[in-house]
Amino acid sequence: MKSRRIIALTVAMLFLMGVWSSCVAIDRDGYDMPYYITVDVSNQIVTVYDAKSDAVVRQMLCSTGYNITPTGTFTLPRGRKDRDRKPWYYIAMYDRYVKYATRIMGMILFHSLPYRRQSLQSIDVQAAKELGWPTSHGCIRLRWEDAAFISENCLPGTVVRIFEGAARDEALRELLYQESYDAASGLSYDSFLGISKEPGALARYSEGPEVLNLQYRLRDLGLYDGELSGVYDSATVNAVRTAQYISGDELNGVATQAYQRMLYGNDAPVAMETRLSEGMSGPAVRALQDNLKALKLYNDAPDSVYDAAVVDAVRQFQRAYGYEVDGVAEPTVQKAVAYEAGRLAETFGESDYECNWIVDPMPMARVSVKEGARLREGPSSKMPQLRRLSEGRSMIVLEKGEEWSRVKVGGDEGYVRNDLVAFYDRLIALLKYTSATEDLVYTIGSGAGDYHAGAELPCELFETYLAANDRKVDVESLKNYITVDTGESGAPLNLREAPDTQSAVLDTVENGVSLPALRRGSDWTQVRFRGKVGYLMNRYLAFWTGPEDALDTQLDAAPEDLAATGLATVRSASERQAAVYEADLDDAAILGHLPDGAEVEILEIADGWCHIRFDGHEGYMIGEDLEMQQGG
Repeated sequence: MKSRRIIALTVAMLFLMGVWSSCVAIDRDGYDMPYYITVDVSNQIVTVYDAKSDAVVRQMLCSTGYNITPTGTFTLPRGRKDRDRKPWYYIAMYDRYVKYATRIMGMILFHSLPYRRQSLQSIDVQAAKELGWPTSHGCIRLRWEDAAFISENCLPGTVVRIFEGAARDEALRELLYQESYDAASGLSYDSFLGISKEPGALARYSEGPEVLNLQYRLRDLGLYDGELSGVYDSATVNAVRTAQYISGDELNGVATQAYQRMLYGNDAPVAMETRLSEGMSGPAVRALQDNLKALKLYNDAPDSVYDAAVVDAVRQFQRAYGYEVDGVAEPTVQKAVAYEAGRLAETFGESDYECNWIVDPMPMARVSVKEGARLREGPSSKMPQLRRLSEGRSMIVLEKGEEWSRVKVGGDEGYVRNDLVAFYDRLIALLKYTSATEDLVYTIGSGAGDYHAGAELPCELFETYLAANDRKVDVESLKNYITVDTGESGAPLNLREAPDTQSAVLDTVENGVSLPALRRGSDWTQVRFRGKVGYLMNRYLAFWTGPEDALDTQLDAAPEDLAATGLATVRSASERQAAVYEADLDDAAILGHLPDGAEVEILEIADGWCHIRFDGHEGYMIGEDLEMQQGG
């Protein structure tokens, strides 16, 4: 028994070596900053330390650039760019917004994951999936809360060490993938790692039949999807921590004897983190059956057994949502089912409703090569890349050509090479739910024509919701929202007393305003605006979904408060001066010339021209006269 404890302590020391070996030897003399920061490129981990005690204050996963992010010791610059550290920062070169950019040196910054617009609900899903891997353009990407911590707490003058670490610490990475460590939460770092000395508790480094039984129970509860090994590893710590999150307990990942009794009881928390398939049983399966029944896809009495009827119901849902149709309920599928069941309950309340099916074939393609494929702006390998597509990624085929095909992936349209994808037809389904009086309607999915016209697959929209909320979103608490979209006119929309164009106008809602949707009908949606409850016409609304505080956390910045974009260096040929024009036209008036090596600020890039700012003045330059500085 003593030898086993010695082995466990030795493993614990090895586990922590990756953390503590990365400490910077701070010269205490003259260093007046409260923190210092390390960036372990090998592990893709950023750690903020207390400068006096070397204690871990915050630790987080990041995404650096692959062989682009510089290594060495740097000092956060003092007041070089007044646009740094603001809530939003626009990188024109990649047409992406990021939050809380803190400059390290040059165009290398700490900042959040990228967003398509100034809203937390518009996250770049691919970048979110790649968190923890070197995929940036040189900057250090973080969750926005982590970027905000550095921006608000690590003052100019803070030391940052970027280095290649030792072997990858997968145990620590797995913990940080679920959640960053924050000392302000009151949790000690040892507790975050799941280490405990409490007698009878199962914690990190515990092993044996008790741990194995706990893992089986956690799997049945939908909390654990790791190996059934009998070893209390990071996956087990995360599973117990998820249970503690649901039950409102301290998030230390430790299963005390009292907590074990709760987990084996009838009131144990149930989650959707386990892959469910035919033959499985338990509380997680029962929750899935209940939600499928609310969707009118499962008609049997729920019995907690994943049988053929559940397989068929899951397949029907996958067909409507755009998932691969295999009858297996991955965690994202379970969450999508629960989300849609919640939306139906919000839409219809106590009213009864029926479900009608519309089935349609749709041409699809799937990346078929291990190396992946590139989505490009045009049908040529020389055209700019829009995004990278991994093996197995599905896409809608808009137009099939001889060598290249025009496709749609998420919100992006572009071209892929035919020899890198496999073509197939998918039967898609539109689920239409209507109340008995048909005054309320709710749909899941769209027809093939709508997808070709620009509609996104529900599974891709739902991926965005999950990614925007760091995969911790409570799908039952998501709400329906509308944004007024009156097109190019931008005219305000009338809020009417009743769902009728002849009813009284209660108020006008400006174009672009977002509001919670109270009840959605086939032609009108009920909302509350300035204390008045009325109706807006659906044809002028964009519908979307987000958490209950989506409008509070949208954090849109006024244009004048938006941090500016990237930088570029003038690189003109010696025989030709780099001209600055009054407008983006060849025959526009020339305002002046800039010398080779001058640094300009890029405000916008379009059609080969760059809108620039230099020394407080604005103008336009030909793109080939500029060399873009890396960042993002």
